[in-house]
Amino acid sequence: MKAVLTKCFALLLVLSMLTACMTTVVSAENMDYQPQCSVEEAIAQAGSTAGKPIATNRIYFQMPRSDSWYSEHGVYQDRYYAGIYWWSGSAIPQSYPGYRASVDHYDQGVYYADVPTDVIDVIWNNGFFAEKSENADVFDQHCQTKEVNIEEAYAGDYDTLPEGSPNQNNMDGCIFIVDPDPEITTSPYIPNRPHPGNWYVYYGDGCYGSYATTSENFISYEANCLNPDHFDENGNHIGGDHIKAPVAFIYGDADCDGEVTILDATVIQRVLINMEWEPFNRKAADVNGNGLDVTDVTLIQRFDAGMIDHFPVENETAIG
Repeated sequence: MKAVLTKCFALLLVLSMLTACMTTVVSAENMDYQPQCSVEEAIAQAGSTAGKPIATNRIYFQMPRSDSWYSEHGVYQDRYYAGIYWWSGSAIPQSYPGYRASVDHYDQGVYYADVPTDVIDVIWNNGFFAEKSENADVFDQHCQTKEVNIEEAYAGDYDTLPEGSPNQNNMDGCIFIVDPDPEITTSPYIPNRPHPGNWYVYYGDGCYGSYATTSENFISYEANCLNPDHFDENGNHIGGDHIKAPVAFIYGDADCDGEVTILDATVIQRVLINMEWEPFNRKAADVNGNGLDVTDVTLIQRFDAGMIDHFPVENETAIG
């Protein structure tokens, strides 16, 4: 009987800890899917319940500098924050989007989380979950990564870590960088667009590279940092061969020869009937902004004849 009462008391204690942890941190009307508490609070509570400290690894995440990731619903103490979720291991969050990550370098958009060592995969997100919101403006503000492995990385697992992670048993000290130009697919489990990315070694101050500081290939922070400038003037993350720098193009210049001519209209016609043409810039060819169709051909013909001086996209040059 005493053992039963002891177990009941322990269960009540755990439930009370979880209830205390599930504190709303965002005052957004009709939003029920914000992070519960900080990772530190969750780990401390789990350690208190277990009667011993929870062993952790520190992993980092750089939230992409784009409007879609920086949501008005993901604000805590006047700052945007990142969320982190996992579903196996210790201190499992009670619901998505999980716990609130800590800030490492706010100006560079870098966050970190001390995750239990028995956690295998995590999902980084922008601090709230729109689920099946019928409000498109709200739904489109929910962003997250794909399932991110944090268990280990041996040489060959990631092109971005040719020697593997600094610690072969986990991703401690590494940072996850979202692919700036990903092919995003809809998750079969929840209605969102999970972003892929890659791991790097984190050097601090928003800087990262491919080699641990103990590697013979590490020369210096300045020499090995793949993103010395961090962001360009438009707020886009740049640096390193894996990052696609913004490329200037001219709307209407479908064949990429630097000017808009009747040949561009011809090239689009060929592509529309599934005839190959290289090089071909689909974004430049879409001059009406509604997807590639015969209207784009007509508009370019009118532009070449001097009948119009700009396209419906209202920009003759753009960054893409």
